[in-house]
Amino acid sequence: MRLISLVPLLCGLAVVAQAGLNRRFAGQWGLLSAVLMNMVVATVATFAVYLVARSVPGFWPEAAAPTGAQGRFFDGFTFWHLLPGLCGVLIVIGMPWAISRLGAVQSALLLMGAQLLTSLVWDAMVEARPVTLARVVGSAIAFAGAAIAVWKG
Repeated sequence: MRLISLVPLLCGLAVVAQAGLNRRFAGQWGLLSAVLMNMVVATVATFAVYLVARSVPGFWPEAAAPTGAQGRFFDGFTFWHLLPGLCGVLIVIGMPWAISRLGAVQSALLLMGAQLLTSLVWDAMVEARPVTLARVVGSAIAFAGAAIAVWKG
């Protein structure tokens, strides 16, 4: 297994841990206050990583500036640049809320099913990666497993 394969695994762990902890903290402070704290910490951490990546040569060059670009912030800004942040807010608010009503397993499985379907479409339409039989069958099996667990859950 390549080391990069650990990144999506860690992200999967982080989605459930973040949502579960925010759900717990929502019991103390309310969901929106918990999410606000989450986003403040995320913003501060992102600025710290950004500053290190920009100021320490060779630390993470592909993250500091796009290939062949000067990395000017907000150059060519459009509405579409806001969508990833809005998606993040949806995830950070939606998952704890879903966990509180469905449980962590059903919420994560439904998340995974949506990710599989969206990923197939994204790879085909945006990344120009072919939709192969293996990808469709593998995704369908995983999606079927998720559907069974949610339906029987």
